[in-house]
Amino acid sequence: MRIGMIGLGRMGRPMAERLLAAGFPVAVWARHEASAAPLVARGARAVASIEALAAEAECVLTCLPRPVDVTRVLTAVLRAARPETLVVETSTIDPETSRRLAAVAAARRVAYVDAPVSGGPSGAAAGTLTVLVGGEPAAVARARPVLEALGAHVHHLGPAGSGHLAKLCNQIITGTAYAAVAEALVLGVKGGLDPERLVAALSTASGRSRTLEQEAPAILARAFEARFTADLAAKDLDCALEAAEALTVRLPLAAAARHCYEEMRRLGLGELDQAAVVIPAERVAGVTVRAKPAP
Repeated sequence: MRIGMIGLGRMGRPMAERLLAAGFPVAVWARHEASAAPLVARGARAVASIEALAAEAECVLTCLPRPVDVTRVLTAVLRAARPETLVVETSTIDPETSRRLAAVAAARRVAYVDAPVSGGPSGAAAGTLTVLVGGEPAAVARARPVLEALGAHVHHLGPAGSGHLAKLCNQIITGTAYAAVAEALVLGVKGGLDPERLVAALSTASGRSRTLEQEAPAILARAFEARFTADLAAKDLDCALEAAEALTVRLPLAAAARHCYEEMRRLGLGELDQAAVVIPAERVAGVTVRAKPAP
């Protein structure tokens, strides 16, 4: 299957590398030529435009930051794609946008699968992502070899939009958990607890979680280079809150967590990793959660 990949950022690039390693012919398009160069060096082929990519690919994958980006790119893709082309949308967007794009695709006889992923850049590089899938069974069956090259866990959750809704459910949990871990550590340090001992204790208590295991070391080391930015965490929670409003569902915890990431944006910290959600709380408390320097 000839694959066209659009979106070569922190997630898209290692995903494209996995597809190349699995033996798929991959063509790529990027606004900036430098973004495509590492993949071209690995055997991908750069094309000049979205339309050229869509016209030749059997399967088009998108991995983009925001719903507006997905809409812009897939509108161009769907204009140029041949009937029976398969579109696999792996971004984190709202389910309404996903369903709208699926309807446009169906009108053009293009198969559409939403397949957002979880696992971060390291999971993308290792091919161990969790893939949350929505779409018609026949389209999902066509997409499965591609999805299984990207992830260790592929879950088909229902019709178009179901994968994107499931991803927002995941982002509510992770976004809220990151904010909760940050608050807990700031409270403990403000009260005089040693942060390393506190983390070690929490790691064996009922507060133990994957989020604590991932976030606490970054906070203690002050390692806030972005794997997943606070800006994107806020965007994902915005999408979740919009979906909740449409479904008449209350999300007070998600709304509180979204406020924490918006506070980071206002402080100019939006491009840091979401673990840096600890910084605003530290500033108010007048403490810093960090490991003691080695003797």
